[in-house]
Amino acid sequence: MRKFTLLFLFLAMAGLSYAQVQVEGIPTPVKEGPVQNAQHITPEKAGGDVFWSTTFDWGTGEDTTSWDLPEGWTIVDNTDFGNPWMWRSPYDTLGGCCTHQGPSPNFITPMDGFITLPADEYNRRDNIGTSNAMDSYFETPGIDCSDKSSVVVKFSQLFRLCCGSNTLSMMVTNDDGVHWAEYSCLFGLPNNRVCDLRYRNVEFNITDVAAGMSNVKVRFYQTGNSHYYWMIDDLRLTEAYTNEVVLEDFWAEVNGGFDERVGHINYWPKTQMGMESTSTLGGNIGDYEFSGAVLNNGMADQYNLQLQMTILRNGEQVYQDVSDPLQLWTLDRDTLTVNSVFLADDYGDYSMTFAAISENEEEVPENNTKDIMFTVTDSLYHRADFTAEASSNTEGWVGGSNAGDMVGVFYDIYETSEINSITARIGGVTDSQFPEFQYVLLRDMGDEDGLVEWILSEIFPADSTMEHTWVTLDMEKDGETEFLEPGKYIAAVRFWGDDGDENGSNGMSIGWDMDNREGAYTWNYRFPDESTFHTNKMNLIGMVFNEKGGPTESSVTFNVDMNAHIASGEFNPGSDFVDVAGSFNGWSGSDPLTDEDGDGIYSITLDPFVVASKIEYKYRINANWDTSEFADGGPNRTYTIRYWNNINNVYNGGETTGVESLSLIESMNVYPNPTTGDFTVQIINSEISDMLITVMDIQGHVVYRNQISRVMSHTEVISKDLTKGVYFLSINNGKEVKVQKVIVL
Repeated sequence: MRKFTLLFLFLAMAGLSYAQVQVEGIPTPVKEGPVQNAQHITPEKAGGDVFWSTTFDWGTGEDTTSWDLPEGWTIVDNTDFGNPWMWRSPYDTLGGCCTHQGPSPNFITPMDGFITLPADEYNRRDNIGTSNAMDSYFETPGIDCSDKSSVVVKFSQLFRLCCGSNTLSMMVTNDDGVHWAEYSCLFGLPNNRVCDLRYRNVEFNITDVAAGMSNVKVRFYQTGNSHYYWMIDDLRLTEAYTNEVVLEDFWAEVNGGFDERVGHINYWPKTQMGMESTSTLGGNIGDYEFSGAVLNNGMADQYNLQLQMTILRNGEQVYQDVSDPLQLWTLDRDTLTVNSVFLADDYGDYSMTFAAISENEEEVPENNTKDIMFTVTDSLYHRADFTAEASSNTEGWVGGSNAGDMVGVFYDIYETSEINSITARIGGVTDSQFPEFQYVLLRDMGDEDGLVEWILSEIFPADSTMEHTWVTLDMEKDGETEFLEPGKYIAAVRFWGDDGDENGSNGMSIGWDMDNREGAYTWNYRFPDESTFHTNKMNLIGMVFNEKGGPTESSVTFNVDMNAHIASGEFNPGSDFVDVAGSFNGWSGSDPLTDEDGDGIYSITLDPFVVASKIEYKYRINANWDTSEFADGGPNRTYTIRYWNNINNVYNGGETTGVESLSLIESMNVYPNPTTGDFTVQIINSEISDMLITVMDIQGHVVYRNQISRVMSHTEVISKDLTKGVYFLSINNGKEVKVQKVIVL
């Protein structure tokens, strides 16, 4: 009998996402050559105001491939292969051997086109593969900044790069190309990954080379890349703010008992924390050090700038400290480290907030703070978070993806513990290859003996019903090897062919936490050449120990924002009430939620709930199902119980029927959402218009498109065989775009 269980306790929380620190700072823009100093002037200005912009609306007529290069713009290809930047319509999907990409879902104006360097297409002409490196740029006309005391460049981008050494640069000149200032748009990201979400909307302060200058030109230049693409849209020049500190990057670094810290760990077993470290770092295993990279992106110097760290355990503050203060001149960068370390001493969900603070009044506070979490559990040891932005196996394009290959994650064991199982999030599964898989725990025995297969699970067949799910397999215990002594181990997934056959492709992949940058803790094994390598791909693979002691029950606080419905007259605070009903209470309904501070957000705390159980719920007005959320057949909300649960919602997603809308799209309703398959979209316009309906996956691939002509209202069922994950439904009527996230379970 094969042992096969779906993941429980914290592993059931696979749908939750936590921000994760980046471990490489944003590179400082490199200045090349003595660019003429900008002439600083002092007219009245408004921080953030746009004074020059383009949305790359270069298309001509009904032919979506026809476009004209506007006057003053320049496109140059320095190669002999004919690989220039080009304008692309949103209706065109970039092609090539490995690319199926439409416009980025992060573009503000995707439907009037964008500009791109489609390297993959260029290296797949006539279905013949080549590897010619790109060397091409496009350049704006001269822009008059002579009356500007500050200049900031903003744009949206999406890229994926391979192979070789790549350069993505924004370059600025004020003397018609005699000298250039260069700013990296790559942000230190490695090859063969889609641009991280945090780097898709870019901002560079170029005041020192552009303010007061009458002929500023901006160039976007790519060299080295031979595959995938770089695309850009919504290029703007704005005035800078006076006071704008940016927390560019941040690090929560764990003491792992070595001479250097080992990055962030999302789920710690309590038994593996707290012992004294004998390394040169000193301290204790599991204590955190905090630092952050800050940029003064405003025009005023910043005084007494500090990094403040605040930690809440289950919603209650347990730690706060700051770095030493410093002065940061305009456009300068520095790194700050909080003065003390923090060691968690109890089970719980720990929320960590990094904040850049100074004595100046901040004008853009939203880019001053970052939040991440970690959890102290009784049994789960998991470096990654639970969100798989992508999946990976053993990189078949370089000789992997063979039956017998393995992917794994290193774990340090500090205290003897009994392992029960290994858990992993299954990514893609190709049924036609009859894949099977096995969990393997390897032990690092040192230089002499190397890695040894220590304990195994049985081999289990995989099929497409497992895609995007967490699967836990029990390890085969013998009364001895399951008791893990202190040392270094690898929790791995081994891929087999049909019935364990060592021939053929493995036919499956494992979820990949793209936010995690701890490349030294990733591991790949390629059969049959027995080569091993690190990939920078943190696979979602963890260990479950035979330990207990963590909380088994927890309360839940529900908060629902009723302001839109109060404004529309659909909810009267004096006579109406809102409650919450769902599977956790047999749909009978709670007591009325209360709004003690009068801010329109109603709350109630209910208990007890079993930790890791899944609840479904809706909010209702006056306990009436006819006035409940999504009453027209929409989904229930879902949530998995943690140690600490503070749920924030907006009633009915903010959709009302009682407020006159100034928007052309008066309403957009999507149901059911989340869905297990088909879903319906319903759109009502305030006037007759054309509409483009698109659905994109989280990587920006267009998976559905439908053009509707001259309608006031429209309803359609979107029936696509979508894999589990997050999608973005976009409605564009030529004047505005509305986007709704759709979750496929």
